[in-house]
Amino acid sequence: MALFDYKARNRDGVVVSGQIEGPERRTAMRRLQADGLSPVTLKEVSGKSPSPLSKLSEKLKTLNGNPKKETADPSRSGGAKREHIGLAVMKRLLELHGSGLPAGDSIRILSQRLSEKEQKALATSLWRDLSEGATLAGAMARQPKYFSGSVSYVVEAGEATGNLAPILRKIVEHLEEKQAIRKRMLASMAYPAFICTVAIAVVILFITVLLPQIQGMLDRLGGEMTWSARLLIDGSALLTKGGPVIVIALVLAGVALQQWRRSDAGRKQTDRWLLRTPLLGKIFYYSDLFQSGSLVSTLLESGINTTETLQLTERTIANLELRERFRTARGEVNEGLSIAQAFRRNHFMPDIAVDILTVGEDTGNLGQSMNEVTRGFRDELTKRLGALTNIVSTGALAFAFILVALIALGIVTSVFQVSQTL
Repeated sequence: MALFDYKARNRDGVVVSGQIEGPERRTAMRRLQADGLSPVTLKEVSGKSPSPLSKLSEKLKTLNGNPKKETADPSRSGGAKREHIGLAVMKRLLELHGSGLPAGDSIRILSQRLSEKEQKALATSLWRDLSEGATLAGAMARQPKYFSGSVSYVVEAGEATGNLAPILRKIVEHLEEKQAIRKRMLASMAYPAFICTVAIAVVILFITVLLPQIQGMLDRLGGEMTWSARLLIDGSALLTKGGPVIVIALVLAGVALQQWRRSDAGRKQTDRWLLRTPLLGKIFYYSDLFQSGSLVSTLLESGINTTETLQLTERTIANLELRERFRTARGEVNEGLSIAQAFRRNHFMPDIAVDILTVGEDTGNLGQSMNEVTRGFRDELTKRLGALTNIVSTGALAFAFILVALIALGIVTSVFQVSQTL
């Protein structure tokens, strides 16, 4: 007889856990269902099984390790598309599991019912791992191209505390909001990019078609170039001769910067520069704060203690300068300092956000306070994205207007010069 650890919901919806014997996993599953329990997880064990939170703590230590296998083949998809596929599967899972169906059965149904090819392949891979005894979080961890490490370990926390459905809902909301911000960024850059493209096309048309005709006309009639026409001619000559050199120099500089950024010192320095960049620096700053704050609130509300929450969140911060500040703050929290005091001392969050966290810690409602702070970061990020869009759009329009006005002035003044000569 094999021994299985299980978590299951009884008829009242309460999550219970325990152990059950059976010759195989399927038989143990049927015995639980016969007892009126809806299995959430069922895993074969040998000897004494550690507690779920102990297993989570052990897995946190190996967060940077490589997954053992990858069964889906999403190599033809981009990172954003793979993340969208993972989110789509999680949304369908939430719909089924939130209605009372066990997570394992929900994944099995998805593997049979999904019609989109890659979503079906992902659900099939998850179900294969679950049928072999893996937890849902473990199955997700084996699909890192679709689910980030933070997602799989938050799901692990939900399974450990018996609150998987609320955790899945928070993860889906966070990922949807993250994708919405990315779409707003791309949409906000579309109009300025179009304006700049049109302006460059007008310049190329003038330099290659109109300017040679004006110059030939003035040479035949003996007219003199006006200052605006001369400026355009000299500028076009400079671009024609020096343009390729400038492009090659920029490409080489970009490649060199990218190679340097791959080193630890280069990554730290460039991340520090990014935070100090006008306009863009605050966008990168609030983007990282939004993601880390959302993860902290999710983990705290799922029952994970502060130490493990901060340890997991640290690895998800993209900017190394901010990660270093967070790491220092985490060490001070482990030494007895409050989270708000540690964040204030290391300048990780704005003062107003730290004040809100202070109130949350004093009232014992830190998770809710972090939620409020995260909403503030999202609003600030949206506002700064809008300001950046306005500035770039205005600059692009001004650039296009100046070019077109200079071209028109050059043509008109050249025509007047020819008329006076005649």
